[in-house]
Amino acid sequence: EYRQLTFILTMFLIVQFSGILLASIDLRGVTTQQIASAQIATTPISALFLIAYIVILSAVMIFLFRVYKGNAIFKIIEGAVIFIASFFVFFTLLGNLNLNFGLVAAVILAIALVIAKNRYQKLKNLTAMIASVGVGLVLGLSFSFLDALIFMAILAAYDFIAVFVTKHMLTLANVAIENNLALLIDVKEVEAVPESYLSKGERTAFEKEKASIEKNARPLRGVIEKGMVPMAANVSLGTGDLAMPLMVAISAFGVSMNFTLSIFVTLGAALGLILTMFILRRFKRALPAIPPLLFGVLIGVGVYYLLAL
Repeated sequence: EYRQLTFILTMFLIVQFSGILLASIDLRGVTTQQIASAQIATTPISALFLIAYIVILSAVMIFLFRVYKGNAIFKIIEGAVIFIASFFVFFTLLGNLNLNFGLVAAVILAIALVIAKNRYQKLKNLTAMIASVGVGLVLGLSFSFLDALIFMAILAAYDFIAVFVTKHMLTLANVAIENNLALLIDVKEVEAVPESYLSKGERTAFEKEKASIEKNARPLRGVIEKGMVPMAANVSLGTGDLAMPLMVAISAFGVSMNFTLSIFVTLGAALGLILTMFILRRFKRALPAIPPLLFGVLIGVGVYYLLAL
């Protein structure tokens, strides 16, 4: 019953702790002044500019989805995102060995990842995780802790509106799923639900396919005989949902020049993700993940400061 939650949570934590580990390489031996001087986004206005960029990019994606019936453009966008984000991951890993070698190797590995993902579609989740680490790493090193929280709060509001009001985030998610783009991680399963849970239309469709399912899918026959209906269950989490908590966790290093607060942020975000998954199982509808993730992050930050008193 909880396998999807376990898989999603595991991938989420791998991204968070991998990003923190990579950040520890970049931040090794730095001073508070060096961190401040390296931050690009130094004011809340920077967060608004990034939000505007995200909104514009979303609008472009939706426009392309409605007027363009192929998938080449989406593959190009995906390839660009994977290349840029994974480049920072590989360069962080290899750049300390030798700057020139690290630069060339990071470019080669990033290109190889794009090619491998397009050739082997099962690499989608792994590729999305690597890209999420790259995005979270770059943003985390660019923002102060307070500005990172402000940015995530603004993005949480945008996420809520995009899912429940304009619903364009659902359109973007469908684009990613239909084209198997590494812009989200997902776990697909078949779960059994009582027939009474189905809508009238779903029940009619099931009755049409029932005989065929019983004949061709013997393992499902017992499920149907118990009055249950086998249904595809797909749980997805966007790369932004993976990258935003990581961004806050990495930016938290500058508060006390260690990763203690970062760990509390990560554990709080994990709590928010678990809350999201349980709500998802209860109401069976698409949910914005960033608001509950932010809620969990704030709990983690609050616990950290309470213990520090």
